[in-house]
Amino acid sequence: MTLSARKINKSIGGKAILTDCSFDLKEGECLILRGPSGGGKSTLLRILSLLEAADSGAIIHGNTQWDAAFSRKVSAYPFLTLVFQQLFLWPNLTNAQNISLVLDHKPSHTLPSVVEDMLGRLSIQGLMQKYPHECSLGERQRVALARALVSPAKFLLLDEPSSALDSANKSVLVKELKEALERGRGALVVTHDFSVYSSIATQSFELENSRLRDLGNPADTSEADT
Repeated sequence: MTLSARKINKSIGGKAILTDCSFDLKEGECLILRGPSGGGKSTLLRILSLLEAADSGAIIHGNTQWDAAFSRKVSAYPFLTLVFQQLFLWPNLTNAQNISLVLDHKPSHTLPSVVEDMLGRLSIQGLMQKYPHECSLGERQRVALARALVSPAKFLLLDEPSSALDSANKSVLVKELKEALERGRGALVVTHDFSVYSSIATQSFELENSRLRDLGNPADTSEADT
């Protein structure tokens, strides 16, 4: 199973945001992507998720190819899930209920033990009866990440997933992602901190001046950044 982009082009207000952007991401692989703020990284994730139309190009979800230039009322889930920087937790639901949205059980029921175990590893098990507004930004980020990790999505698209995490919680996140990759899931991580994810990355790119540039070996890239 592969998530692919083929010659994606996108302009906003006459300015090129994405130009001939292409890549292939297979199950079990992790692609890390960096670039300047406002450079089009989040736009690319939205196009891959079928939430925003491009000007031209194609998006491939496994055996299905989509013309990227057309908006559509089709969900990319559960082929992929996207964790936005804004997190998008429902404010009227508890954290447990937010996580239950991706589970095959009633939100009022106790969370499955495998989910409870992950919540414990992410140090948010005690936050489940709280509402998002009652939690810190870092706690909300871990709740949103937990929801993605326990979902059935084959590919995880994460937009600056560790921006509000301390070093200990970053390490925990990397471990959880590594286990997800070993189970055959794929991950695309937008980040300004390559060194955090270099140990699990199989590809690394930079999006600058609207074009994707292959940075080669992620370990070499992280060493150059430190």
